[in-house]
Amino acid sequence: MKIQLVGIGNVGKNLCELIEDKRELLRSLGMNIVVVSISDSTGTVVAQNGLKLNEVMNYKKLGWKGFSNYKTGCGALDAIRDIKSDVVVELTPSTPNGEPGLSLIKAALKERKHVVTSNKGPLVVAYKNLVKLAEDNNVQLLYEATVAAHLPVFCMLGSCFKADKLLAVQAILNATTNFIIGEMETGKSFQNALNEAIRAGWAEANYSDDVDGIGAARKVVILTNALFEADAKLEDVKVEGIRNVGAMIEKARISNKKVKLISKF
Repeated sequence: MKIQLVGIGNVGKNLCELIEDKRELLRSLGMNIVVVSISDSTGTVVAQNGLKLNEVMNYKKLGWKGFSNYKTGCGALDAIRDIKSDVVVELTPSTPNGEPGLSLIKAALKERKHVVTSNKGPLVVAYKNLVKLAEDNNVQLLYEATVAAHLPVFCMLGSCFKADKLLAVQAILNATTNFIIGEMETGKSFQNALNEAIRAGWAEANYSDDVDGIGAARKVVILTNALFEADAKLEDVKVEGIRNVGAMIEKARISNKKVKLISKF
């Protein structure tokens, strides 16, 4: 299986490490994964016979200096169109308009390549369009990683619960807010809890999507469309964040209760 990786931030790096760590296990399961290209914002690393991922990670730390496999100016879109592969793993950052991930996913599907993505943006903006594009080109669009971290929500519902009627969903869909509220329950202010979340790696430096509930709302849109065959948009979701929950947490503590950011649909 030849894979192209687009985006090499934290998720991309962790995926590369996981592939290397689990390579023998994957082979024993009949999966010989060959990563033929990795694209970032400035270029693409290419090796049609397969990249040595540990080597790639070392050169990435050096800014690709001296790495002959790195092609500056070869963007992800060019790589998807020009390099032979079976699967495109799209891991670019989520944005309100879905770009650049939306265009990259569309291009891959049109090239009849399967797509795996952790990017919420494109699915929030154009879920039905992308699903239809995948169907029209007889390829798979997999997006398990867009919600609920590593929990196999879509796989489970699509296999174990086929005969069941889904009525509603209630869930905690944002781990960052869950961590922050937990810290506030120990007596910390919102800002101190947020700072701790950033230090611990739970929150990004740009944390507004998490604490303002936008990240969870995007996941609600994806789940609603996938589970109920709807065509929901972000503006259809009533959104409330956790910036002003300090008094609520104290009131809940007195009543021996908990405050959580719950997504309901």
